[in-house]
Amino acid sequence: MLKYLRLLIIAVGGACLSVASQQQYIPIMLKQGESDPASLFRAVNVGSDEALSALSEYAQQNQDPYWLRQAAQLGDARSYYRLALNETEEAPHKRLMAKAALGGFAAAQHEMALLSDSAENKRRWLELAAEQDYLPAIISLYQWLLIEEQPEQAEAWLEKAAPRDANSALLLAKLEWRIGKYKQAKSWLSHARDNGVAAAGDYLTWINRYWQRKGNGLAVARNQCVIRLQPVVMSLENMQQMAQLSQSFKQDERLESLPICLLEPVWVKPKQVKCDENWQSHRRLGCDVRQLSRLPLAEDFTHLMVLAPRGKANVHNGIMYLDQGDTYSVFVHELAHFAGFVDEYPLSTDMAEMVCHPYSDAPNLVFVTEAEELPEKLDGWRQTGEVWSMAKARTCNNHQMQAYKGSDRLTFMEYHDQAYIPPLYMALWKQRLENRAELLPAFVNFAQAWEAAGNTELATQWRQRANLYQFPALADSFQVDSVLSPL
Repeated sequence: MLKYLRLLIIAVGGACLSVASQQQYIPIMLKQGESDPASLFRAVNVGSDEALSALSEYAQQNQDPYWLRQAAQLGDARSYYRLALNETEEAPHKRLMAKAALGGFAAAQHEMALLSDSAENKRRWLELAAEQDYLPAIISLYQWLLIEEQPEQAEAWLEKAAPRDANSALLLAKLEWRIGKYKQAKSWLSHARDNGVAAAGDYLTWINRYWQRKGNGLAVARNQCVIRLQPVVMSLENMQQMAQLSQSFKQDERLESLPICLLEPVWVKPKQVKCDENWQSHRRLGCDVRQLSRLPLAEDFTHLMVLAPRGKANVHNGIMYLDQGDTYSVFVHELAHFAGFVDEYPLSTDMAEMVCHPYSDAPNLVFVTEAEELPEKLDGWRQTGEVWSMAKARTCNNHQMQAYKGSDRLTFMEYHDQAYIPPLYMALWKQRLENRAELLPAFVNFAQAWEAAGNTELATQWRQRANLYQFPALADSFQVDSVLSPL
């Protein structure tokens, strides 16, 4: 027994001496490996991690599948990753990618996250890759956290990505602006701008021009400005939307004859005005009108346009509400509501009950119980001198009355993304704007809101201002008790 034990010790010792003797040649094998991968292979077998990395590099540079497989089998995760990328079949691709990811290769871990259907696995792989400071994984991780509505955790990873990725810097700026970190947001906007993101420069321009300033001046002026529309902006994204709306409105030849002017925006902190996408359970965007009335609005505004993050677009009297997803076509559609135009798509039963009646004065529609009544309803259309093609409208589909429109084509009042505004509608729109008595300014909203709150003094002042707007010829008959000013 002792004899066999001595032989085993001698054998092991000999092997160790053999390995040790070979290890002294590793530098030589590494040098030879620059042109001879077999030398690198031998160096790996005697324990050289540097040789394994060099063998993998050689295989990838020379696109040598044999040595790539050898390096992978020797435990090189990067080689497994390259083999996975070269594999066109899904199952082997995933198997090789998993081996690379388990070997700790960050790019493979990122890829496994993208391939995973499990939220838990996705996050685990993203975090493993991101913790290795792999930028694509950091970006994917914060994007995923934002989708999962975890902005605080996303912010930490955004801060890691922002110095190296200008688009991440822009996104971080938006996030910090949203939570009130205005100084930091401006700093990241500057970083993004200086690194080639033009949009960041636009945001900085808007901030310097409009942030927390009183609304003054005309952004877009047309004719005599019967409607002077005051935008109220609630977010950075809404400010970008406002700039796009203003530019589109300026270039819209369809509306250039209308006496509608767009004022420069008032940009406020979100907490200055309480808004909700389900305002008073009406399933549409709305805001506290009393707070709106206290904003530093332009002295000569007549109507408001509130741009808020989320909610269904609508018009109530003299206030238009849009969310940041609403396009210019939605704006034009809602703008027509200021002049009394009614939607030509089917209204809900409750809304149809209010709109579909014989005495409705909607410019674009007439309402009858029987078709025989139509001739006596068309005087307003005839007076425009325009030609029209009458057709049934779907407005009152949920009501016993029938609505007729002055066009047999789809119009912008039926589908907002339809650019077509019939000549009859343009004539009626202009006619309605020139008769102020039929327009309801934002002052009506303010008067109603303060009346409901029990402040009769403010309600009376806003009511008087509404009367001055609707009946300017009778201005001498009205006396505004005091100057209305913001808090």
